[in-house]
Amino acid sequence: MSHLHSEAQDSKSLVAVALPALGTAGEAVFVSAWFVEPGDSVEAGEPILEVVTAGITCDVCSPAAGRISRLTKEIDAPVLAGDVVAWVESC
Repeated sequence: MSHLHSEAQDSKSLVAVALPALGTAGEAVFVSAWFVEPGDSVEAGEPILEVVTAGITCDVCSPAAGRISRLTKEIDAPVLAGDVVAWVESC
């Protein structure tokens, strides 16, 4: 029975949600809103947070379907392109 449990856990993987390059070349980007909390279910392509910079507001979407495992940035936290802002447990 424990063997089956470990196989089920192996079928899940964590997918990083990284801030994409927004073409802001060195301008500060900040997390302005989270649309999800840890434990929430998400679909691939679903917006999960909003970031802002001078003149730009942008949603960041989940790269995979699953559950939000962890958020790594607080509201108003500065982020850079490539920073991991959340983890999605896909199945």
